[in-house]
Amino acid sequence: MPYKLAGPIDWSRLLAITTSIAVAVLIVTGCASRLPTATAFPGTSTSSVLDTPALTRLNRLLDKTLDSAPLETTLWGVDVRSIDRHEQIFTRNPDVLLTPASTLKIITLAVASQQLGWNDRFETVLFTNGHIERNVLHGDLIARGSGDPTIDNDVLTSWAQKLRNQGIHQVNGNIIGDDRVAIGETVRRGSTSPQPRLGFGWSWDDLAFGFAAPVGPLQYHENVVAIRITPNRAIDLPAEIFIQNAGSGLTLLNQTTTTSRREPSLIQLQRAAGKAELVVSGSIGGGTSAIIRPVSVANPTSFFVQALRESLEAEGVVVSGNAVDIDHLTKTQQASATNGLQRLLENQSEPLSTIAVDMMKRSQNLFAESIYRRLGFSFGDTGSAVVAQVLDDWGIQRNRAIVVDGSGLSRYNYLTASALTDILVQLHQNALDQNLFLATLPIASQDGTLRNRFKGTAATGNVHAKTGSMSHVRSLAGYVKTADGERLAFSILANNFSADSTDVVNAIDDFVSALATMSRGSF
Repeated sequence: MPYKLAGPIDWSRLLAITTSIAVAVLIVTGCASRLPTATAFPGTSTSSVLDTPALTRLNRLLDKTLDSAPLETTLWGVDVRSIDRHEQIFTRNPDVLLTPASTLKIITLAVASQQLGWNDRFETVLFTNGHIERNVLHGDLIARGSGDPTIDNDVLTSWAQKLRNQGIHQVNGNIIGDDRVAIGETVRRGSTSPQPRLGFGWSWDDLAFGFAAPVGPLQYHENVVAIRITPNRAIDLPAEIFIQNAGSGLTLLNQTTTTSRREPSLIQLQRAAGKAELVVSGSIGGGTSAIIRPVSVANPTSFFVQALRESLEAEGVVVSGNAVDIDHLTKTQQASATNGLQRLLENQSEPLSTIAVDMMKRSQNLFAESIYRRLGFSFGDTGSAVVAQVLDDWGIQRNRAIVVDGSGLSRYNYLTASALTDILVQLHQNALDQNLFLATLPIASQDGTLRNRFKGTAATGNVHAKTGSMSHVRSLAGYVKTADGERLAFSILANNFSADSTDVVNAIDDFVSALATMSRGSF
Protein backbone atom coordinates (compact mmCIF):
# COMPACT_ATOMS: atom_id res chain seq x y z
CA MET A 1 0.00 0.00 0.00
CA PRO A 2 1.32 3.50 -0.80
CA TYR A 3 2.01 5.76 2.15
CA LYS A 4 -0.36 8.62 2.91
CA LEU A 5 0.73 11.91 4.40
CA ALA A 6 0.05 12.30 8.11
CA GLY A 7 -1.52 15.53 9.36
CA PRO A 8 -3.60 18.24 7.62
CA ILE A 9 -3.40 18.71 3.86
CA ASP A 10 -1.20 21.56 2.66
CA TRP A 11 -3.29 22.66 -0.36
CA SER A 12 -0.55 24.90 -1.82
CA ARG A 13 1.89 22.00 -1.75
CA LEU A 14 -0.75 19.69 -3.22
CA LEU A 15 -1.26 22.13 -6.11
CA ALA A 16 2.50 22.25 -6.70
CA ILE A 17 2.72 18.46 -6.73
CA THR A 18 -0.26 18.23 -9.11
CA THR A 19 1.37 20.73 -11.44
CA SER A 20 4.66 18.79 -11.38
CA ILE A 21 2.82 15.59 -12.26
CA ALA A 22 1.04 17.30 -15.14
CA VAL A 23 4.35 18.54 -16.53
CA ALA A 24 5.87 15.09 -16.22
CA VAL A 25 2.93 13.59 -18.09
CA LEU A 26 3.47 16.03 -20.93
CA ILE A 27 7.12 14.97 -21.07
CA VAL A 28 6.53 11.24 -20.98
CA THR A 29 3.05 9.91 -21.63
CA GLY A 30 1.86 7.65 -18.91
CA CYS A 31 4.64 8.30 -16.34
CA ALA A 32 3.61 7.57 -12.76
CA SER A 33 4.42 9.06 -9.36
CA ARG A 34 6.01 5.76 -8.43
CA LEU A 35 8.76 3.88 -10.21
CA PRO A 36 7.37 0.84 -12.04
CA THR A 37 8.12 -2.60 -10.72
CA ALA A 38 11.17 -4.13 -12.40
CA THR A 39 10.17 -6.85 -14.84
CA ALA A 40 12.59 -6.42 -17.75
CA PHE A 41 15.52 -8.13 -16.05
CA PRO A 42 15.62 -11.42 -14.14
CA GLY A 43 18.33 -10.08 -11.82
CA THR A 44 19.65 -13.57 -11.12
CA SER A 45 21.39 -14.38 -14.38
CA THR A 46 25.12 -15.03 -14.16
CA SER A 47 25.80 -14.71 -17.88
CA SER A 48 25.03 -12.27 -20.67
CA VAL A 49 21.67 -12.58 -22.39
CA LEU A 50 23.49 -12.06 -25.69
CA ASP A 51 26.01 -14.56 -27.03
CA THR A 52 28.05 -12.52 -29.46
CA PRO A 53 31.80 -12.49 -30.02
CA ALA A 54 32.04 -8.85 -28.94
CA LEU A 55 30.29 -9.44 -25.62
CA THR A 56 32.20 -12.66 -25.05
CA ARG A 57 35.49 -10.81 -25.41
CA LEU A 58 34.20 -8.01 -23.17
CA ASN A 59 33.19 -10.47 -20.45
CA ARG A 60 36.60 -12.09 -20.52
CA LEU A 61 38.27 -8.71 -20.12
CA LEU A 62 35.98 -7.74 -17.26
CA ASP A 63 36.55 -11.06 -15.50
CA LYS A 64 40.30 -10.60 -15.84
CA THR A 65 40.05 -7.10 -14.36
CA LEU A 66 38.17 -8.29 -11.28
CA ASP A 67 40.37 -11.35 -10.73
CA SER A 68 43.78 -9.72 -11.19
CA ALA A 69 46.29 -9.77 -8.34
CA PRO A 70 46.08 -8.68 -5.57
CA LEU A 71 42.26 -8.80 -5.68
CA GLU A 72 41.84 -12.55 -5.27
CA THR A 73 40.03 -12.31 -1.92
CA THR A 74 37.71 -9.48 -2.92
CA LEU A 75 33.98 -10.27 -2.80
CA TRP A 76 32.44 -8.62 -5.86
CA GLY A 77 28.81 -7.87 -6.57
CA VAL A 78 28.38 -6.59 -10.14
CA ASP A 79 25.40 -6.00 -12.42
CA VAL A 80 25.71 -4.23 -15.81
CA ARG A 81 22.72 -3.78 -18.13
CA SER A 82 21.93 -2.07 -21.40
CA ILE A 83 19.20 0.50 -20.92
CA ASP A 84 18.65 0.92 -24.64
CA ARG A 85 18.51 -2.81 -25.55
CA HIS A 86 17.03 -4.15 -22.29
CA GLU A 87 19.81 -6.71 -22.08
CA GLN A 88 22.12 -7.94 -19.38
CA ILE A 89 25.78 -7.30 -20.23
CA PHE A 90 27.73 -8.69 -17.26
CA THR A 91 27.04 -10.01 -13.77
CA ARG A 92 28.97 -11.42 -10.88
CA ASN A 93 27.21 -12.30 -7.63
CA PRO A 94 24.40 -9.84 -8.52
CA ASP A 95 22.10 -11.10 -5.75
CA VAL A 96 24.59 -11.36 -2.88
CA LEU A 97 23.92 -8.89 -0.07
CA LEU A 98 26.92 -6.59 0.41
CA THR A 99 27.74 -3.40 2.29
CA PRO A 100 27.07 -0.52 -0.14
CA ALA A 101 28.61 2.46 1.72
CA SER A 102 27.47 5.74 0.13
CA THR A 103 25.95 4.21 -2.99
CA LEU A 104 22.98 3.70 -0.64
CA LYS A 105 22.24 7.40 -1.21
CA ILE A 106 20.87 6.36 -4.61
CA ILE A 107 18.01 4.59 -2.83
CA THR A 108 17.44 7.49 -0.41
CA LEU A 109 17.13 9.95 -3.27
CA ALA A 110 15.07 7.63 -5.50
CA VAL A 111 12.49 7.03 -2.77
CA ALA A 112 12.37 10.70 -1.72
CA SER A 113 11.97 11.93 -5.29
CA GLN A 114 8.96 9.69 -5.81
CA GLN A 115 7.32 10.02 -2.38
CA LEU A 116 8.04 13.67 -1.54
CA GLY A 117 8.61 15.04 -5.04
CA TRP A 118 11.57 16.81 -6.60
CA ASN A 119 10.11 20.17 -5.52
CA ASP A 120 9.82 19.23 -1.83
CA ARG A 121 11.32 21.80 0.57
CA PHE A 122 12.24 21.95 4.24
CA GLU A 123 10.59 24.68 6.31
CA THR A 124 12.00 26.40 9.40
CA VAL A 125 9.79 28.83 11.33
CA LEU A 126 10.46 31.46 13.99
CA PHE A 127 7.67 32.15 16.51
CA THR A 128 7.20 34.36 19.54
CA ASN A 129 5.09 33.98 22.65
CA GLY A 130 5.29 37.68 23.48
CA HIS A 131 4.42 41.14 22.16
CA ILE A 132 6.37 44.08 20.78
CA GLU A 133 6.31 47.38 22.64
CA ARG A 134 8.66 50.32 21.95
CA ASN A 135 11.10 48.20 19.94
CA VAL A 136 11.27 45.55 22.67
CA LEU A 137 9.96 42.02 22.23
CA HIS A 138 8.61 41.06 25.63
CA GLY A 139 8.84 37.29 25.34
CA ASP A 140 10.86 34.49 23.78
CA LEU A 141 11.80 33.61 20.22
CA ILE A 142 11.03 29.97 19.44
CA ALA A 143 12.52 28.22 16.40
CA ARG A 144 10.92 25.09 14.97
CA GLY A 145 12.36 23.15 12.06
CA SER A 146 11.82 20.14 9.86
CA GLY A 147 15.47 19.16 9.52
CA ASP A 148 16.75 21.61 6.89
CA PRO A 149 20.47 20.71 6.58
CA THR A 150 21.31 23.74 4.42
CA ILE A 151 20.78 26.60 6.90
CA ASP A 152 23.88 28.77 7.13
CA ASN A 153 24.91 32.17 8.45
CA ASP A 154 23.21 33.95 5.54
CA VAL A 155 19.79 32.62 6.58
CA LEU A 156 20.20 33.58 10.24
CA THR A 157 21.58 37.01 9.35
CA SER A 158 18.59 37.57 7.08
CA TRP A 159 16.25 36.66 9.94
CA ALA A 160 18.01 39.09 12.28
CA GLN A 161 17.74 41.89 9.71
CA LYS A 162 14.06 41.22 9.11
CA LEU A 163 13.30 41.23 12.85
CA ARG A 164 15.06 44.57 13.24
CA ASN A 165 13.12 45.93 10.27
CA GLN A 166 9.94 44.84 12.07
CA GLY A 167 10.93 47.13 14.93
CA ILE A 168 12.50 44.57 17.25
CA HIS A 169 15.70 46.01 18.70
CA GLN A 170 15.71 43.99 21.88
CA VAL A 171 14.47 40.53 22.91
CA ASN A 172 13.55 40.44 26.58
CA GLY A 173 13.51 36.66 26.74
CA ASN A 174 15.24 33.48 25.56
CA ILE A 175 16.03 32.04 22.14
CA ILE A 176 14.50 28.57 22.31
CA GLY A 177 15.02 25.70 19.92
CA ASP A 178 11.93 23.48 19.84
CA ASP A 179 13.11 20.22 18.28
CA ARG A 180 10.04 18.27 19.38
CA VAL A 181 8.12 19.15 16.23
CA ALA A 182 8.45 17.05 13.10
CA ILE A 183 6.69 17.08 9.75
CA GLY A 184 3.51 15.01 9.86
CA GLU A 185 3.39 15.12 13.66
CA THR A 186 3.03 17.94 16.15
CA VAL A 187 5.11 16.03 18.70
CA ARG A 188 6.85 12.69 18.32
CA ARG A 189 4.17 10.20 19.12
CA GLY A 190 4.34 9.20 22.78
CA SER A 191 7.98 10.24 23.02
CA THR A 192 9.36 11.97 26.10
CA SER A 193 13.03 11.68 25.19
CA PRO A 194 15.06 13.76 22.74
CA GLN A 195 15.02 12.60 19.13
CA PRO A 196 17.85 10.15 18.37
CA ARG A 197 20.54 12.14 16.63
CA LEU A 198 22.73 9.31 15.33
CA GLY A 199 22.05 6.68 12.70
CA PHE A 200 21.39 3.07 13.62
CA GLY A 201 24.62 1.08 13.47
CA TRP A 202 27.04 3.99 12.99
CA SER A 203 30.59 3.13 14.06
CA TRP A 204 31.49 4.63 17.43
CA ASP A 205 34.91 5.73 16.19
CA ASP A 206 33.31 7.86 13.43
CA LEU A 207 31.21 10.00 15.76
CA ALA A 208 33.77 12.74 16.42
CA PHE A 209 34.21 13.55 12.75
CA GLY A 210 32.28 16.01 10.63
CA PHE A 211 31.12 13.35 8.18
CA ALA A 212 29.17 11.66 11.01
CA ALA A 213 27.47 14.80 12.35
CA PRO A 214 24.30 14.22 14.41
CA VAL A 215 20.91 14.96 12.86
CA GLY A 216 18.09 17.11 14.21
CA PRO A 217 15.02 19.17 13.26
CA LEU A 218 17.10 22.36 13.73
CA GLN A 219 20.48 22.34 11.99
CA TYR A 220 23.12 24.95 11.23
CA HIS A 221 26.43 24.94 9.34
CA GLU A 222 25.97 21.21 8.61
CA ASN A 223 26.32 20.59 12.38
CA VAL A 224 30.08 20.88 12.09
CA VAL A 225 32.67 23.13 13.73
CA ALA A 226 36.40 23.39 13.15
CA ILE A 227 39.08 22.87 15.77
CA ARG A 228 42.52 24.42 15.36
CA ILE A 229 45.50 22.55 16.80
CA THR A 230 48.69 24.59 17.14
CA PRO A 231 52.04 23.24 18.40
CA ASN A 232 53.35 24.58 21.68
CA ARG A 233 56.54 26.61 21.63
CA ALA A 234 58.22 24.02 23.84
CA ILE A 235 58.76 20.32 23.11
CA ASP A 236 56.83 17.74 25.19
CA LEU A 237 54.13 20.24 26.18
CA PRO A 238 50.49 19.89 25.05
CA ALA A 239 49.44 21.57 21.81
CA GLU A 240 47.08 24.53 21.94
CA ILE A 241 43.54 23.66 20.81
CA PHE A 242 40.86 26.18 19.90
CA ILE A 243 37.27 25.59 18.75
CA GLN A 244 36.70 28.11 15.99
CA ASN A 245 32.89 28.21 16.22
CA ALA A 246 30.93 29.11 19.34
CA GLY A 247 27.97 27.11 20.58
CA SER A 248 29.27 23.67 19.63
CA GLY A 249 28.52 22.30 23.10
CA LEU A 250 31.81 20.44 23.05
CA THR A 251 34.26 20.24 25.93
CA LEU A 252 37.87 19.49 25.11
CA LEU A 253 40.16 16.93 26.71
CA ASN A 254 43.63 17.75 25.44
CA GLN A 255 45.91 14.72 25.34
CA THR A 256 48.25 15.99 22.63
CA THR A 257 52.00 16.43 22.74
CA THR A 258 54.32 18.77 20.87
CA THR A 259 57.21 16.84 19.33
CA SER A 260 60.26 17.86 17.33
CA ARG A 261 59.71 19.29 13.89
CA ARG A 262 61.30 16.22 12.29
CA GLU A 263 58.62 13.87 13.62
CA PRO A 264 55.35 13.46 11.68
CA SER A 265 52.17 14.95 13.12
CA LEU A 266 49.40 12.53 14.02
CA ILE A 267 46.15 13.80 15.55
CA GLN A 268 43.38 11.49 16.73
CA LEU A 269 39.80 12.44 17.64
CA GLN A 270 37.34 10.51 19.77
CA ARG A 271 33.89 11.26 21.19
CA ALA A 272 31.50 8.76 22.73
CA ALA A 273 27.86 8.64 21.64
CA GLY A 274 25.73 11.05 23.65
CA LYS A 275 28.76 12.70 25.24
CA ALA A 276 30.00 16.26 24.75
CA GLU A 277 33.63 15.54 25.62
CA LEU A 278 35.92 15.56 22.59
CA VAL A 279 39.20 13.79 23.24
CA VAL A 280 42.05 15.13 21.11
CA SER A 281 45.20 13.02 21.31
CA GLY A 282 48.38 12.39 19.36
CA SER A 283 51.27 14.65 18.46
CA ILE A 284 52.12 17.68 16.36
CA GLY A 285 55.57 18.78 15.25
CA GLY A 286 56.95 21.91 16.88
CA GLY A 287 57.16 24.89 14.55
CA THR A 288 54.79 23.33 11.99
CA SER A 289 51.58 24.87 10.70
CA ALA A 290 48.35 24.52 12.65
CA ILE A 291 46.13 21.52 11.90
CA ILE A 292 42.45 22.24 11.32
CA ARG A 293 39.91 19.43 11.61
CA PRO A 294 36.13 19.49 11.12
CA VAL A 295 34.32 17.87 14.05
CA SER A 296 30.67 17.16 14.76
CA VAL A 297 28.77 19.24 17.31
CA ALA A 298 27.31 17.72 20.45
CA ASN A 299 23.76 19.10 20.15
CA PRO A 300 22.44 20.46 16.81
CA THR A 301 19.57 22.33 18.47
CA SER A 302 21.80 24.17 20.93
CA PHE A 303 24.22 24.94 18.11
CA PHE A 304 21.40 26.42 16.03
CA VAL A 305 19.94 28.71 18.71
CA GLN A 306 23.37 29.90 19.83
CA ALA A 307 24.17 30.86 16.23
CA LEU A 308 20.80 32.64 15.94
CA ARG A 309 21.50 34.59 19.12
CA GLU A 310 24.90 35.67 17.78
CA SER A 311 23.37 36.72 14.45
CA LEU A 312 20.76 38.84 16.24
CA GLU A 313 23.36 40.63 18.33
CA ALA A 314 25.60 41.13 15.28
CA GLU A 315 22.72 42.98 13.62
CA GLY A 316 22.10 45.18 16.66
CA VAL A 317 19.30 43.19 18.31
CA VAL A 318 20.08 42.86 22.03
CA VAL A 319 19.08 39.53 23.60
CA SER A 320 18.57 39.55 27.36
CA GLY A 321 18.00 35.83 27.77
CA ASN A 322 19.87 32.65 26.86
CA ALA A 323 19.98 30.33 23.87
CA VAL A 324 18.44 27.03 25.05
CA ASP A 325 17.30 23.65 23.77
CA ILE A 326 13.68 23.17 24.83
CA ASP A 327 14.59 19.70 26.12
CA HIS A 328 16.62 21.42 28.83
CA LEU A 329 13.52 23.18 30.21
CA THR A 330 11.05 21.65 32.66
CA LYS A 331 7.68 20.48 31.35
CA THR A 332 6.04 23.52 32.92
CA GLN A 333 8.55 25.86 31.28
CA GLN A 334 8.06 24.13 27.93
CA ALA A 335 4.28 24.54 28.10
CA SER A 336 4.58 28.20 29.09
CA ALA A 337 7.12 28.96 26.36
CA THR A 338 5.04 27.44 23.59
CA ASN A 339 1.64 28.84 24.61
CA GLY A 340 -0.02 31.32 22.27
CA LEU A 341 2.66 31.36 19.61
CA GLN A 342 2.65 33.88 16.77
CA ARG A 343 4.56 33.24 13.54
CA LEU A 344 7.18 35.90 12.81
CA LEU A 345 9.40 34.51 10.04
CA GLU A 346 9.95 31.39 7.99
CA ASN A 347 12.61 30.00 5.69
CA GLN A 348 12.02 27.62 2.81
CA SER A 349 14.97 25.57 1.65
CA GLU A 350 15.91 25.01 -1.95
CA PRO A 351 13.93 22.14 -3.54
CA LEU A 352 15.00 18.52 -3.23
CA SER A 353 16.29 18.61 -6.81
CA THR A 354 18.85 21.27 -5.81
CA ILE A 355 19.75 19.87 -2.38
CA ALA A 356 20.26 16.44 -3.96
CA VAL A 357 22.99 17.77 -6.24
CA ASP A 358 25.07 18.82 -3.24
CA MET A 359 24.22 15.60 -1.41
CA MET A 360 25.33 13.31 -4.23
CA LYS A 361 28.27 15.28 -5.65
CA ARG A 362 29.90 15.72 -2.22
CA SER A 363 28.42 12.54 -0.75
CA GLN A 364 27.12 14.74 2.07
CA ASN A 365 25.88 12.39 4.81
CA LEU A 366 23.89 14.94 6.84
CA PHE A 367 21.83 15.87 3.78
CA ALA A 368 21.03 12.22 3.13
CA GLU A 369 20.10 11.54 6.76
CA SER A 370 17.88 14.63 6.88
CA ILE A 371 16.01 13.57 3.73
CA TYR A 372 15.70 10.01 5.03
CA ARG A 373 14.19 11.21 8.32
CA ARG A 374 11.92 13.62 6.49
CA LEU A 375 10.46 10.61 4.69
CA GLY A 376 9.59 9.05 8.03
CA PHE A 377 8.18 12.22 9.55
CA SER A 378 6.15 13.06 6.44
CA PHE A 379 4.40 9.71 6.45
CA GLY A 380 4.10 9.23 10.21
CA ASP A 381 6.57 6.35 10.30
CA THR A 382 10.31 5.68 10.35
CA GLY A 383 12.51 6.30 7.35
CA SER A 384 13.44 2.61 7.16
CA ALA A 385 9.78 1.56 7.11
CA VAL A 386 8.91 3.98 4.31
CA VAL A 387 11.91 2.92 2.23
CA ALA A 388 11.22 -0.78 2.79
CA GLN A 389 7.58 -0.40 1.74
CA VAL A 390 8.42 1.56 -1.38
CA LEU A 391 11.18 -0.86 -2.39
CA ASP A 392 8.73 -3.71 -1.92
CA ASP A 393 6.26 -1.91 -4.20
CA TRP A 394 9.04 -1.75 -6.80
CA GLY A 395 9.65 -5.50 -6.53
CA ILE A 396 12.77 -5.21 -4.37
CA GLN A 397 12.16 -7.29 -1.26
CA ARG A 398 14.19 -7.37 1.95
CA ASN A 399 16.29 -10.30 0.69
CA ARG A 400 17.82 -7.84 -1.80
CA ALA A 401 17.91 -4.59 0.19
CA ILE A 402 18.22 -3.96 3.93
CA VAL A 403 18.23 -0.21 4.57
CA VAL A 404 18.64 1.25 8.07
CA ASP A 405 19.89 4.79 7.39
CA GLY A 406 19.94 7.33 4.58
CA SER A 407 23.65 7.96 4.11
CA GLY A 408 25.24 4.50 4.03
CA LEU A 409 27.33 5.12 7.15
CA SER A 410 25.80 2.13 8.94
CA ARG A 411 27.38 -1.30 8.72
CA TYR A 412 23.87 -2.73 9.01
CA ASN A 413 22.95 -1.68 5.45
CA TYR A 414 23.07 -4.46 2.87
CA LEU A 415 22.25 -4.26 -0.85
CA THR A 416 22.60 -6.46 -3.87
CA ALA A 417 24.10 -5.08 -7.05
CA SER A 418 20.94 -6.10 -8.90
CA ALA A 419 18.74 -4.00 -6.57
CA LEU A 420 20.83 -0.91 -7.24
CA THR A 421 20.77 -1.48 -10.99
CA ASP A 422 16.99 -2.03 -10.91
CA ILE A 423 16.56 1.48 -9.53
CA LEU A 424 19.07 3.02 -11.93
CA VAL A 425 17.31 1.48 -14.93
CA GLN A 426 13.86 2.50 -13.84
CA LEU A 427 14.83 6.08 -13.05
CA HIS A 428 16.02 6.29 -16.64
CA GLN A 429 12.58 5.33 -18.00
CA ASN A 430 11.00 8.62 -16.92
CA ALA A 431 12.32 11.76 -18.63
CA LEU A 432 11.76 14.03 -15.61
CA ASP A 433 13.42 11.63 -13.15
CA GLN A 434 16.16 10.80 -15.64
CA ASN A 435 17.22 14.41 -16.14
CA LEU A 436 17.00 15.49 -12.50
CA PHE A 437 18.65 12.37 -11.10
CA LEU A 438 21.45 12.36 -13.68
CA ALA A 439 22.23 15.99 -12.76
CA THR A 440 22.97 14.94 -9.17
CA LEU A 441 25.63 12.34 -9.96
CA PRO A 442 29.38 13.08 -9.94
CA ILE A 443 30.91 13.21 -13.44
CA ALA A 444 34.14 11.37 -14.20
CA SER A 445 37.20 13.66 -14.13
CA GLN A 446 34.99 16.73 -13.76
CA ASP A 447 33.34 17.17 -10.38
CA GLY A 448 32.31 15.75 -7.04
CA THR A 449 33.84 12.56 -5.71
CA LEU A 450 34.84 11.54 -9.26
CA ARG A 451 36.82 14.70 -9.93
CA ASN A 452 40.17 12.91 -9.76
CA ARG A 453 39.17 9.58 -11.28
CA PHE A 454 39.09 8.25 -14.87
CA LYS A 455 41.45 10.93 -16.19
CA GLY A 456 42.63 10.29 -19.73
CA THR A 457 40.15 7.46 -20.35
CA ALA A 458 37.02 7.02 -22.45
CA ALA A 459 35.04 7.44 -19.22
CA THR A 460 36.04 11.11 -18.83
CA GLY A 461 32.92 13.29 -18.96
CA ASN A 462 30.98 10.15 -19.85
CA VAL A 463 30.47 8.29 -16.57
CA HIS A 464 27.88 9.69 -14.14
CA ALA A 465 28.02 7.64 -10.95
CA LYS A 466 27.78 7.62 -7.15
CA THR A 467 30.79 6.50 -5.17
CA GLY A 468 30.93 4.62 -1.88
CA SER A 469 33.79 4.20 0.55
CA MET A 470 34.42 2.81 4.02
CA SER A 471 36.92 0.40 5.52
CA HIS A 472 37.25 -2.63 3.20
CA VAL A 473 34.33 -1.38 1.09
CA ARG A 474 34.46 0.42 -2.26
CA SER A 475 31.50 0.85 -4.59
CA LEU A 476 30.39 2.69 -7.70
CA ALA A 477 26.98 2.76 -9.36
CA GLY A 478 25.63 4.83 -12.22
CA TYR A 479 25.64 5.21 -15.98
CA VAL A 480 28.13 5.02 -18.85
CA LYS A 481 27.82 5.24 -22.63
CA THR A 482 29.69 2.79 -24.84
CA ALA A 483 31.71 3.72 -27.92
CA ASP A 484 28.50 3.14 -29.90
CA GLY A 485 26.57 5.55 -27.68
CA GLU A 486 24.65 2.73 -26.02
CA ARG A 487 23.52 3.61 -22.50
CA LEU A 488 24.49 1.19 -19.73
CA ALA A 489 23.53 1.11 -16.05
CA PHE A 490 26.02 -0.52 -13.70
CA SER A 491 26.48 -1.32 -10.03
CA ILE A 492 29.80 -2.52 -8.61
CA LEU A 493 30.20 -3.42 -4.93
CA ALA A 494 33.57 -4.57 -3.55
CA ASN A 495 33.68 -5.97 -0.01
CA ASN A 496 36.04 -7.87 2.28
CA PHE A 497 39.21 -7.14 0.35
CA SER A 498 42.67 -7.44 1.86
CA ALA A 499 44.35 -5.50 -0.95
CA ASP A 500 45.15 -1.81 -0.74
CA SER A 501 41.99 0.19 -1.41
CA THR A 502 43.76 2.00 -4.26
CA ASP A 503 44.09 -1.29 -6.12
CA VAL A 504 40.37 -1.95 -5.71
CA VAL A 505 39.42 1.53 -6.95
CA ASN A 506 41.76 1.15 -9.93
CA ALA A 507 40.11 -2.16 -10.81
CA ILE A 508 36.65 -0.57 -10.63
CA ASP A 509 37.81 2.29 -12.85
CA ASP A 510 39.43 -0.08 -15.35
CA PHE A 511 36.19 -2.09 -15.43
CA VAL A 512 34.00 0.93 -16.16
CA SER A 513 36.52 2.35 -18.66
CA ALA A 514 36.30 -0.95 -20.54
CA LEU A 515 32.53 -0.53 -20.72
CA ALA A 516 33.06 2.95 -22.17
CA THR A 517 35.20 1.53 -24.98
CA MET A 518 32.78 -1.29 -25.78
CA SER A 519 31.58 -1.56 -29.38
CA ARG A 520 29.26 -4.38 -30.34
CA GLY A 521 30.74 -4.57 -33.80
CA SER A 522 34.44 -4.55 -33.13
CA PHE A 523 35.23 -5.00 -29.44
